[in-house]
Amino acid sequence: MEARIEGAVVLYDGGKRVSEVRFVAGFDEIEILETVTAEGEKGKGYASMVVEKAIQFAGNFKKIRISCPYVKRWIEKKGLDAKFEFTRVLHFKEAVEKFNRYRSPEAKAKILEISDEKAVVEISGPFCVSCGIFDYFEDIAVEANAKVADYRESENGFLVTYVLK
Repeated sequence: MEARIEGAVVLYDGGKRVSEVRFVAGFDEIEILETVTAEGEKGKGYASMVVEKAIQFAGNFKKIRISCPYVKRWIEKKGLDAKFEFTRVLHFKEAVEKFNRYRSPEAKAKILEISDEKAVVEISGPFCVSCGIFDYFEDIAVEANAKVADYRESENGFLVTYVLK
């Protein structure tokens, strides 16, 4: 097992790229954005291993911002007591995960774009569009402490723009 910093913290197993933690970093600040594991490699513990390496790497920075729900759960599970800042982006991602846990397969939300100020989410599924579709949009908004700024129909359902508070 080998970990490298390649614009992300990347874990290799036998020369094969199996998992990575994506981040953006400045001089004294890092934001951990997401954890990605290669198809066919999930459930093998690679994500946990690469997150451990990413947290070690992040320790070199004065400020560590967490925007990945998996990394937050990993930190809590390990009982780490450090200088982590959990972001609005993280809170929004967690709200979408919760929505999908309770609404899927009837309705499924997928984040298409996200920043500290706004998020664009595709909400799709076999839901009835005449039966309170706006309630789906609001479920995420309430949970994420966000505001529905705009929505429109798309090929797969609806594209909803949220303003993060």
